Amino acid sequence: MKTARSILKILFYAEATVATLLYVMIATLLAGDVFMREVGGSSLMGVQRISVYAMIQTGFLGLGLAAAKGQHLRPRFADGLIPDRFEPVVKRIGAFLMAIIFGYFVVFGMEFVQESIQFGDTARPFKTPLWILQLVVPYALASTALRYLIFAIFPDLNPEERLS
Repeated sequence: MKTARSILKILFYAEATVATLLYVMIATLLAGDVFMREVGGSSLMGVQRISVYAMIQTGFLGLGLAAAKGQHLRPRFADGLIPDRFEPVVKRIGAFLMAIIFGYFVVFGMEFVQESIQFGDTARPFKTPLWILQLVVPYALASTALRYLIFAIFPDLNPEERLS
């Protein structure tokens, strides 16, 4: 369980750091773009598109970050249908099912990236192969699947769900 806890901690801090840096980059680029438009009369080429790519990266990283903090959205209409005494078992089964579902989507994420490689898609503003930016898709899905697998195996590591 100590290793699993360490894995969760490393994943969270690494992903949160990257997401934060991406947000800082987005804010800096967009502020610079607005400044250049107001002062210089023209936009910085490609800044808005780069910001969109960075926001997509951040959004996918948010999957794992939300799972790590028990903040995934879920329907609550069935809450209370299962007696409280079964809650630990149900939570464990739910975590295992989420691991399977996210693991299943990893395959689609990898196919998505492979198709971009095959078609030679590029990100226009900086002529970078698009698949490099799309790698976040299978990574984020795999990272989230791993978290839920750990939660299923070690239910004590599963964060308390936050109701908002």
